[in-house]
Amino acid sequence: MSEQAIREDRDGVAIVSLNRPDKLNALSKAMRQTIFDAVDDLRENDELKVLLIRANGSYFSSGIDIVEYFKTRNPNRSMELFRREYRRNMHRYIDEMEAVEKPVVMAIQGPCLGLALEMAGAVDFRLASENAQFGLPEIDLGMIAGSGGTSRMVRLCGVGWAKWLAMAGEKIDAQTAFTAGLVQAVWPADEFQTRALEFCQRLAAKPSDALGVQKLAVDLCYDLDRHGGRDIERIANTPFALRDNSHLADKLRKRNK
Repeated sequence: MSEQAIREDRDGVAIVSLNRPDKLNALSKAMRQTIFDAVDDLRENDELKVLLIRANGSYFSSGIDIVEYFKTRNPNRSMELFRREYRRNMHRYIDEMEAVEKPVVMAIQGPCLGLALEMAGAVDFRLASENAQFGLPEIDLGMIAGSGGTSRMVRLCGVGWAKWLAMAGEKIDAQTAFTAGLVQAVWPADEFQTRALEFCQRLAAKPSDALGVQKLAVDLCYDLDRHGGRDIERIANTPFALRDNSHLADKLRKRNK
């Protein structure tokens, strides 16, 4: 674990806090590894129900640590080798954030740029403070947003907003991100971290097996026609509907009183 990213587990919630405010939480290799290790732990540890990724300081993250990136890259790599390493070292890890059968939540309290936004595209819930901003500045470096900033933004926000962010390199504020469908909630800054953690605790209290299958079903239904989607619902829900859920029903009734 790197002190640039602090990990703690609390009541079934694995919490990773980006902790490099003097560098605007630029994502170093060590920070990325802490996040990816937490994803692995979430997948393997039944005691962990939810992963929350948050940050200390005014920025959520300014994106990849460009100084580290240019200092350590090998300019003599062939394009073929670069593509293989790109997939192994970046795409595969971010894809796992999307695929793990438990909720991953990102609490974005400030600017979220570049690679940080690309990671955000892979999580299940994006919560924003009213101070949050979002942008993909890769185009100004002569590159494209190539770790999900293109492929995921167009699915989340549509062609127009994906081009606004990735092609024009424009930033959007929290309310615009909410309108575009990028974030699910915008909360006041002074209560943001508390509300984000409470949301994760509510997720952690839900039946974990049904939660994981619901995640898979939503992702599958996105790519199917409506008839295929109904088939997924029937197949996935049959074992849940036929088991004894009376204890959960009692719990829900008590909570709603």
